[in-house]
Amino acid sequence: MELILILSVIVLVGIGLIVRSKRWKTLLTAAGPNAELLQVKYEHLKTNNVKCKLVNESSVVEAGIVQSADVFPNGPGTVIKLKVHEKDMEQAIELLEDFPEAI
Repeated sequence: MELILILSVIVLVGIGLIVRSKRWKTLLTAAGPNAELLQVKYEHLKTNNVKCKLVNESSVVEAGIVQSADVFPNGPGTVIKLKVHEKDMEQAIELLEDFPEAI
């Protein structure tokens, strides 16, 4: 009986994590030196209270969330994605429409 309860909890947590991760949408992607501009855009969105995150998807199998101070990868095969929570997507697009490309 306890085993069934434990397995049920594990399944429910797994389903919750899957549903939660689908709420994040990729807004922009950059590689190598272009990742620095993506970092600036990320900071601009955060300053304006947009729920967003940077995700490092390197050519290595492992991928994870990149902390803001660690987003200056210049290595080949490194791709950074700017993900925005679905409820903040319209606001993020509006904020970046007039964002200067060259800073």
